[in-house]
Amino acid sequence: MKDNHEIAEGEAMIYASEEPDIEMLTAAYDSANIDLDEYYEVCRRSYDERRNYWPGKTDDMRKNDSNAFPWTGASDQEVNTIGERISTYVSLFLTALSKSHIKAFPTSMASLSRASMVSGFLKWMRSTYIPDFANHMELGANHLLEKGIMVTYVGWQRELRTYLQTVTLDDVAQQMPEVVEFILDGSDDEGVIAMIMQAMPHLGKKRAKKVVLDLRKTGSATIPVPRLSVNRPIVNSCAPDGEVMFPPYISDIQRSPWVFWKTYVTGQELEKKIITEGWDEEWVDNAQQNLRGRDSYMMENKQKSSERMPIKDEGDLIMLLYAYQRLIDEDGAEGIYCTVFNPNAEGYAKHELMNGHDSYPFVVTRLSIDQRRLYETTNFTDILRGSQMQIKTERDSRIDRSSMATLPPLMHPAGRPPSDWGPGVRLPYRRMGEIAWGPIPPVDNGSGEIEVSMTLQADRAVGLDFNNPLSSVRQQFFVDKFLSHVRDVLNVAWKLYQRIGPDEVFFQVTGNPNPQTMTKGDPDETFAITVAFDTQSNDPEVAETQLKGMISLAQLDRNGIVDINKMLEFAASAINPVFADYVLQPVDAAQEKMMKSVTDDLAKLYAGIEVPAQANGAQIAMQIIQSYVQQPDVADRAQNDEAFGQRLQKYASQYQFMQQQAQNAEIGKIGTAPAQMGGTQTQGMSQQ
Repeated sequence: MKDNHEIAEGEAMIYASEEPDIEMLTAAYDSANIDLDEYYEVCRRSYDERRNYWPGKTDDMRKNDSNAFPWTGASDQEVNTIGERISTYVSLFLTALSKSHIKAFPTSMASLSRASMVSGFLKWMRSTYIPDFANHMELGANHLLEKGIMVTYVGWQRELRTYLQTVTLDDVAQQMPEVVEFILDGSDDEGVIAMIMQAMPHLGKKRAKKVVLDLRKTGSATIPVPRLSVNRPIVNSCAPDGEVMFPPYISDIQRSPWVFWKTYVTGQELEKKIITEGWDEEWVDNAQQNLRGRDSYMMENKQKSSERMPIKDEGDLIMLLYAYQRLIDEDGAEGIYCTVFNPNAEGYAKHELMNGHDSYPFVVTRLSIDQRRLYETTNFTDILRGSQMQIKTERDSRIDRSSMATLPPLMHPAGRPPSDWGPGVRLPYRRMGEIAWGPIPPVDNGSGEIEVSMTLQADRAVGLDFNNPLSSVRQQFFVDKFLSHVRDVLNVAWKLYQRIGPDEVFFQVTGNPNPQTMTKGDPDETFAITVAFDTQSNDPEVAETQLKGMISLAQLDRNGIVDINKMLEFAASAINPVFADYVLQPVDAAQEKMMKSVTDDLAKLYAGIEVPAQANGAQIAMQIIQSYVQQPDVADRAQNDEAFGQRLQKYASQYQFMQQQAQNAEIGKIGTAPAQMGGTQTQGMSQQ
């Protein structure tokens, strides 16, 4: 790593150094805000149009300003064409997320044995291990549809949470007897503080100094005792219009020279960073005093966030800027470095190489890829803006026409308007006909048809026209965009677990009553992760047709390539995933349970208690019974004890009847009993 004086101006954004160039990072941040102003404007407009905000809007849905058209008080209705369709797709995305099938496919023979467990671990990671995963994905889905870009930060949270404990001089004497004398006489406080901080590295210098003073004054002190309570992956959905920013010219975030992430923390969170992440204590103290409630100059004056309730200066939050850089060290090795600072303060809170990260800790997905650069994308507001405006125009015009028909213009002699107007009012006149209604516009029967047509056009544009055979294709396209983002997020979280996570994690997945243990394994072990969901499975008729088709296909399986157990699990998940999680169990566990149930039944039969057959598992039950009756003592009793023999025969006959019923179903398809040779069924053998 080079010293700062060895790096020429302009190279600080290329080569790693012991100290970051905060001035250059601030300049890059300010420049990015200026360069991205056009994209910020697109997001502001999209935000307003989705929520029906416009200049001069009033709560009474009437046009009240001086430029109102066609008159002051005309209709000014909301039309939620954009918002409804975004909300519909967000619901579809979250349904797809909860019902999606996650699989980790091995990429080498070495990882083959762990693929099934990794698949279960990823499923558990999605549902439990990563906190608030679904909520962050919901927020990201809204960003994707409204702003055209979805950005998710993926990191690892290892946090020491503390509790307070009182220590006395006697406690200190037992651990560090040589320190007590220095505490009492005060001859070397700096040395004592250094020894205490060495023994308890989680203590800051300020807290250690207070501990020394309290021990000297009262003989006891309260210290925070850490305990490792959090060690897990975390995700954070970031707004692409100001929260996370990268150069406007890039087409792949992993090729970017830098990425900025702007976030806000409370004073308590900032203080905790000193212990949990080793932040500079002096910088934190300065931030607490001078940065509370302040945003950067560029944020206040250049960047115009799309949020309608931006953070104001009077708040208690402190803005932090995380600068991620892909830098090269003196050996030519490339790494991701993170610097935490604030453009309004000197120095920095942290600067370090991010071990465990081969790439930036962000996953970025665009709604459409019709241009090369990341910020050049399309959102739902762009697609639906015309339809929403046309529908609003038609609705306003019909309401205005109805208002005109309810109370048309009143014609009267010049200079002599009626003094009042309404039911039962007396109006004087000189000649009949002096006061009359003015003409009203004729009814436009085509206005309603136009609105219906524009609504249909909006649905067709985003794949929600269910009469259009291409709608399912469009829906699947958008869902796959979202799920591919989820896949990449889980992939990054899995890599972080392999490299910096705990050695072992206990987890539990669908159908397994006992927890499993996940070990990190080889940190370079890779899997091909898929997250899949078929949008047509939301249609009960389509789902039923697909399921029947798969069952029919399984009946034609001559070589046993279809895994019936997996088909049953998939079918149950399609019917009700929650119920499937509750009732399904692994094959080994099911067979073990069936064996225990049948052997318990046989023990009861032997003891003279008649029991019915189990509801399923006839084939396994018959195998157990056959093995049971072959035992000499059992066979002898069955032959000599008529009651026992009848009970055993009745129990076995029930399972035989179950098998016969299943065979009858097969005979109904092929017309005869299945072909077999001895005890081996040959009906499914491939015919050459």
